Amino acid sequence: MNPKKLNKNNQPLHLNDIQKMLASFEDDILPNIPSKDAILQRAKQRKLKQKYIGGALFAICAMCFGLYSVNPSYQQYTVTTERGAQKTIRLSDGSQIMLNTESKILVQQRIRSRDIILQEGEASFHVAHAQGLLSGYFERTFQVNAGKMHIVDIGTIFNVQKLSAADASVSVLQGEVAVGILGDKKGMIHLKQGQSLSNQNEKLNPILHVDLDMVQAWQTGHIIFNQTPLSNALENFQRYSDFKVELSDPTLKKLPISGQFKAENYQNFMQVLPYVAEVKVSKSSENIWEIEKK
Repeated sequence: MNPKKLNKNNQPLHLNDIQKMLASFEDDILPNIPSKDAILQRAKQRKLKQKYIGGALFAICAMCFGLYSVNPSYQQYTVTTERGAQKTIRLSDGSQIMLNTESKILVQQRIRSRDIILQEGEASFHVAHAQGLLSGYFERTFQVNAGKMHIVDIGTIFNVQKLSAADASVSVLQGEVAVGILGDKKGMIHLKQGQSLSNQNEKLNPILHVDLDMVQAWQTGHIIFNQTPLSNALENFQRYSDFKVELSDPTLKKLPISGQFKAENYQNFMQVLPYVAEVKVSKSSENIWEIEKK
């Protein structure tokens, strides 16, 4: 048996009684119930808001993709060394670059890459790589341009010397690099430790095996010659000191020179030269020397 609802006098409630009780609340309830038009307007506003948010997210994603594709530079600066000076710099990622005498590099930090342009001289690159499980996905390419030569780091340490406006040479001290001609990504050649490669304009020369001690000697302030033509040996010393040499006979330019010398002490080289070659050396003025056959 269902219990009946009772009023305050314990009498059963009828429909009319319930309607009278609810009527007292209508004035408070009805004003708070939105109209049909108001409900439709709010729904329209919600759809517009969702559309704007979706459009904004799409625009942000498109902008990020565009920036990633263009790979713009967000930091750029130049580092130089004077004659006889050397300098080591550390990039924000931990990579180190050591510049030899009379060298100049342009550093460009980009979204997808770390770009270095060797504009003059010689530099050694010790590249830092990302660590962790996701390092392969977020690793920025480290690449060096010198003249027409384009170098992409794969391993860790390599040395680059700019030989002329278009020509350069690269030697791998540790790890591996890919080398090609600037603008031609199909003809990349991989070099490993102890290998060297140079170019002549837009042509790569054959791979050579090099003496790593000779390549790194400048980092300790030395120059090592191994059957090096006298003219090249003198040019090496002139990168560190201001002096001139006059050769009485053009054939002396090809005179082979071997030995290890302090880069900044060309006077010692001049004094030793007559003992290692059939030449006579004299000093005509403060910074001018003359070399002639005996």
